[in-house]
Amino acid sequence: AAPLLLLAGGALGRVCDEVSEKKVACFDLKSGSRVPQVAMGTWSGSYNDCRSGDYTCAEQHARFAVDNWLHIGGTHIDGANDYRTQVAVGEALRTSGIPREEVFITTKCPGPIGYEATIQCADDNLQMLRQFGSKGVQYIDLLLVHFPFTMKPVCRFRREAPECVAPNRPYVPAGKQALQDTWRAMEELKRIGVVKAIGVSDYNITNLQDTLEVATQPIDLHQVEWNPSVHDEAMLDFCKKSGIQLQAWSPLGGSKGSVLSEPAIAKAARAHGVSVAQVTLRWSLQRGVAVVVGTANPDHAKGDIELFGFQLSDDEMKEISAIQGPTAVHI
Repeated sequence: AAPLLLLAGGALGRVCDEVSEKKVACFDLKSGSRVPQVAMGTWSGSYNDCRSGDYTCAEQHARFAVDNWLHIGGTHIDGANDYRTQVAVGEALRTSGIPREEVFITTKCPGPIGYEATIQCADDNLQMLRQFGSKGVQYIDLLLVHFPFTMKPVCRFRREAPECVAPNRPYVPAGKQALQDTWRAMEELKRIGVVKAIGVSDYNITNLQDTLEVATQPIDLHQVEWNPSVHDEAMLDFCKKSGIQLQAWSPLGGSKGSVLSEPAIAKAARAHGVSVAQVTLRWSLQRGVAVVVGTANPDHAKGDIELFGFQLSDDEMKEISAIQGPTAVHI
């Protein structure tokens, strides 16, 4: 159905046009949208010099990271309710002077929170990201359900509370009905026109199947941990067969630690005259997986965007893929 709202600007958008793709290439999404292959993330955990719980420090770093990313030609910003940096991201977008249609904004709602709460989440995100203005309401390019569970209320604010630490868990897994009700809200937001593309994050294959049972719009993108030491080949295969674009968080190494000292990566970096981080990110892109990077270091950001001037060989790709060992399967 056609969008119900006339969105501010009215342009089809210049993200992923011929000019911007000279800097950052894009992947096609099943719904017809296109997504830049490299995003700058704004998770507070990306900023190692900010102590846990120092939200002011995280906001300052996120603001600088977004400002710098846009300045060097980045087009895709990745955020989320749970990052507690959305207001800083919104200010960076507002003061950048860059037309809205030249930036791709991804944000996330905190789990399968149900129909009405998901609608409210989108409203809240549009406000935090400064997408209400003199011309009305703008839009979110990509909205994701952040994870397949909901956080315990106390754990939203006090992660050190007894209910939130081992052997307890800070979250409650969502049931099938909650997954489906939340997805219906995502589709409604897309129908209204305040969201252009919709997807999920950290789902397993069963979660995806439960969502696809009721989906009338594509799951455009699935964001998961993906790097040379953690890459779920069964998930990638399922997503390819289902027309779902996979995107990597922690593409340089996450739950198993950094992969930047791996010999196979270092060897490829020497061969191509690039950094080990660039090789690692390039490996994901050549697997067809988009990446979310996270840094407030301008030199690192510059390297993160310069991924399209070299190509890893088949042998290099195989050697890097083999870092994981036996393939993990998440069902």
